[in-house]
Amino acid sequence: MKKTKIVWVLCIAAMLMTVFFAGCSEVKKEEIVEEPEITQIRNICNLATLDCYYHNVAKSVKKAQSGIKGLGEKDRTFWIEYTGIARLGIDMSEVNMIVRGDQIEIAIPEAKVIKITVDKKSFNEESIIASEDGLNKNKITAEDQVMAIQVAQKEMEETVMENSTLLLSAQNRAKVLIENYIKQLGEAAGINYQIKWVEAGVASSNAEEETLAEVKP
Repeated sequence: MKKTKIVWVLCIAAMLMTVFFAGCSEVKKEEIVEEPEITQIRNICNLATLDCYYHNVAKSVKKAQSGIKGLGEKDRTFWIEYTGIARLGIDMSEVNMIVRGDQIEIAIPEAKVIKITVDKKSFNEESIIASEDGLNKNKITAEDQVMAIQVAQKEMEETVMENSTLLLSAQNRAKVLIENYIKQLGEAAGINYQIKWVEAGVASSNAEEETLAEVKP
């Protein structure tokens, strides 16, 4: 009789352990399922940049000094050839997201020039071409060169901002990476997320004509 009681106790204990571990498994399973997070979306936009290399020429004129100091000096025109790098991307602070079940609405702004720099490897003494000097030297200083390049960089930034093809490529790059992130979450959760892309600052009620991009697990 005692043996029978012991067997029943062991069986009940085994059943309790099974229920306990089953419960743990359910908790772990639920923990895997995650919704897309705006923080991660913004981080993706911050990393989804597009670098464009371009050949540029900075042109400027070094004016001769006035008065006695300028006797024998000439105005000198000079050119500087170099390679520049324009980094295009999305302002992550302007990205917003609303999640309603499997419907995700993401507001994303147009891409813009984040940074424009000079490729230092492309710049040396041979990059500078200048007109003839006068009897009294009118030296083109490093400061003159820096100012000329700054003007050229500003003009290049304006040119890039007018290039809708480049800006669209940078925007699409961010969208693809965001879609891949949401797709991975959808695969883990078994959800067919649908993404609606809208312009930042536009109310969702006015964005019904935007197309839906279905992201299937």
